[in-house]
Amino acid sequence: MLSSLICARNGVGQDSELSTLTIQQQHQQLKLREKQRISNVAATHNMLIEDEVHGVIELPSFIEELVNHKLFQRLKSIKQLGLLSLAERPNGDHTRYEHCIGTYKSAQVQLNALRRNSNYELDLPVWCRHAVEIAALLHDIGHGPFSHNWESVCGGSFDHEHNGLMCVDIMFKEVKSKELLALRNDNNGRGLQLIKALIVGESERLSFPMMGHGYIFDIVHNSRCGLDVDKWDYLRRDNLRLQILTEEQMQFDEIFQNARISSDGQRIEYRYEDYHLIYKLFEARWGLHVAAYRLPKSLAFDVLLKKIVHRNQKKLLEIRGGSSGWDSFHDNEVLQQIASDPQAIYLSAPERWHKTQSCDHDDDDDCICVKSEKPGPGVDMKPDEFYALYGDKTKKRSIIRQMTSTPIRACYKLQ
Repeated sequence: MLSSLICARNGVGQDSELSTLTIQQQHQQLKLREKQRISNVAATHNMLIEDEVHGVIELPSFIEELVNHKLFQRLKSIKQLGLLSLAERPNGDHTRYEHCIGTYKSAQVQLNALRRNSNYELDLPVWCRHAVEIAALLHDIGHGPFSHNWESVCGGSFDHEHNGLMCVDIMFKEVKSKELLALRNDNNGRGLQLIKALIVGESERLSFPMMGHGYIFDIVHNSRCGLDVDKWDYLRRDNLRLQILTEEQMQFDEIFQNARISSDGQRIEYRYEDYHLIYKLFEARWGLHVAAYRLPKSLAFDVLLKKIVHRNQKKLLEIRGGSSGWDSFHDNEVLQQIASDPQAIYLSAPERWHKTQSCDHDDDDDCICVKSEKPGPGVDMKPDEFYALYGDKTKKRSIIRQMTSTPIRACYKLQ
């Protein structure tokens, strides 16, 4: 089920504290609130989006302005999992649009949890909170067609995050709401500068110090330890669609729900008793890579797309966020541009890919081999010193890191 707009508007929601309730009670309260919001939509003002992971997501008018921008609407035509739905998993056809809105919601949940769990004197300024939420919303705005597959097609010359910064600049040149204008114009555009730095996870991009709020760089793109709301959303969203991992394997929400701000305001800290859940998250990510993201046939589709584009449509490799026509540069546009190539038909006919032991000749254009490997989750999860932990150290459970890589190899004959 795609994220869908509920054809009504909702009043400004009140975000009351839930600190005295258990996590189960909090979930029950949130469900009750959601039902109440839906029942009152006739008298509403804010956009509501129904999301398959988060339920009903409320968007204030200034966020709605960004969502309605043509560059954000373009994400409806960019598959989250690239060529996977064409190659092997038709149910993996969700889009970057859904994931970005889900990441926006996840950032809100994370910010609320940090406020609830922390005894930190400095309140996060409203403009900073807006910057975090918008960075989460726009973090994938620069993805090319078929998401990460396009980076492979371009051979490393395309980076979706830095390309996204051009898109953010374009969008903010056209903003009208007072909240967005303030982020762009106040104090030499510090808000817009912060949004862009958060997207790429580079605090050194700022021309001003964060002064006790450096922890926000651990929320959207956590370059320190890899725990961020981007992963939190896509792991849940992808597995909901693909149904690969069990509910128990996906139980790592408490990492984020129990996190707090460090005493100096520079880090997000996680509970000692949730340490093993951090490894579980990276196990889940590894499991989805092996069983979905890096399925051999999907990787072979990637190889074929690259061959066709380089053979017939090299001009597509130069298109960037600042280029004319970027707003219409998406999955179907690329497929239309390469449709005349005799091998393009195979991208819509997975049944014509036949597994074979090897290719008879290196120059056999109708035979594709892939060779890769996925490091174990113990490699993906950084060493312990990268994680700031708090609480009762005796509750830290030991983990056994799986370090062995999983080989991914296969050959296919196109028939």
